[in-house]
Amino acid sequence: MKLLNKNYEYYSHTRINNLYELLNLAIQNYQDNIAFSFHQDNIKINKTFKNVYDDVIDLSHYFKEKYQNEHIGLIGENSYNWIITFLAIILSNNVCVIFDKDTNEKDLSNLMKKSDTKIICYSEKYNSFIKNTKYKKMSIDNLEDYFSNKNKNDNFIIDNDKDAVIFFTSGTTGASKPVVLSQKNIAADIYGASSLFKPDGNVVSFLPFHHAFGLITGILKPFYYGKAVYLNNSLKYVLRDLKENKPDTIFVVPAFIETFYKQIWKSVRLQNKDGLLKAALKLSNSLMKINIDLRKLLFKSILQEFGGNLHYIICGGAYLDKKYVEWFRKIGIEILNGYGITECSPVVSVNRNLYYRDGSVGQVCKDISVKIIDGEICVSGDIIMKGYYKDKKATNEVIKNGYFYTGDLGYIDEDGFLFITGRKKNIIILSNGENISPEQIESELSKDNGVCEVIVYEEDNKLVTSIYPNEEYLGDQEYFDNLIYNYNKDKPKNHQIAWVKLRTTEFIKNNNGKILRNKVGEEDNNEK
Repeated sequence: MKLLNKNYEYYSHTRINNLYELLNLAIQNYQDNIAFSFHQDNIKINKTFKNVYDDVIDLSHYFKEKYQNEHIGLIGENSYNWIITFLAIILSNNVCVIFDKDTNEKDLSNLMKKSDTKIICYSEKYNSFIKNTKYKKMSIDNLEDYFSNKNKNDNFIIDNDKDAVIFFTSGTTGASKPVVLSQKNIAADIYGASSLFKPDGNVVSFLPFHHAFGLITGILKPFYYGKAVYLNNSLKYVLRDLKENKPDTIFVVPAFIETFYKQIWKSVRLQNKDGLLKAALKLSNSLMKINIDLRKLLFKSILQEFGGNLHYIICGGAYLDKKYVEWFRKIGIEILNGYGITECSPVVSVNRNLYYRDGSVGQVCKDISVKIIDGEICVSGDIIMKGYYKDKKATNEVIKNGYFYTGDLGYIDEDGFLFITGRKKNIIILSNGENISPEQIESELSKDNGVCEVIVYEEDNKLVTSIYPNEEYLGDQEYFDNLIYNYNKDKPKNHQIAWVKLRTTEFIKNNNGKILRNKVGEEDNNEK
């Protein structure tokens, strides 16, 4: 793997303005190449870029004949049919409202009302209850039933600024907000992020499509690159799909990386080879310092678990400790951390293939502007959402003078790398007026070998930490009391931690892997 780590020009790509142009660009450049592959009834199926184009255009005509400017819901597991339905709804001049496949009947009904959804396209495997709802409905399990096989070459008139898709945010506090994106928003993000990073080979997709990161970054951007994407529809097949498809790049949230890391060490310990791995890591580091790279040889057995060809892991969606970035680099896999938010379509920044800074979330994407205003990261450009659906007040609270106020705190260094230091709404304000960023404390504590997950919060006007230990440290109160004692030694009194609470279970998280902070104090009290 190349380790240049120096600045270089943006990657050159054809600019697109909407998803119809994305499809046509693929036809011009890659039509006979494989776009998507997946398992169906234990048979692997390949779909070329031309197959995708034809299927989308066919289904678009079906929607055009039945609906115009309607809000059409889409819910189901990751699948080829899901992608085709998503694109067809948008190109037919309708709005695609995307729901989490695990949404229960009551919540789905409320979200549909909130978003004015009148029709629902669904997978019967996960959402059979929809059959009995009062809404118009359409199963996406057999899309061929709706194909007309005519008028494939019709020109589509696209309004780039029109509402195209509604994503629901999945924050760690508060109710989900319906984020409205246009085709221009999505196309701008595809172009801007692709100018910073490009995969060198095929991709395996794990992240759920109802998240902007999983869909726009994990599916539409590789499609733009002309790379094949294998569609994983169940996490129980992650290792199988990695080994079989030998990806160059995967897009994940930090929970995946943490799990990979734990599984690797658990496996070598079971084989009594942990000492051997530590020695190999030490040897590899020494050789790399003199430009000798033997990582593929030294860590072959580990790399084979990822297919043997994995070069890049693009990570976003939540905080990732840089210790994982450094460790995976030692075995030959580059983790490129990025930053995004649904309201920004979603990617704002990402570390580059050959230019990165550990601990940062990369450089700002092409054609957008980032300012730090009173410590808050603010973003301007064509990637900024149209607004929250039917909520002008909430929209005006976050979009001011053309800038979207992300609610995240951070800074940009002298080389243009963006760093996240915390979340504005997570700031702890003590009675003396002291402002404490819990994420900075958590980052320091998480470096300890005994810490699996950690959250810092306020209780009785004091800082408290809640820790879920790694397996071999479970229940060892004395160990963690000493950890906090040593942490407090060189800290100002107001920044010291009063006590530590040990957990026996992981923290509750949303489906993007973020800990639900507002649940932590209540959970800790329940564990007593």
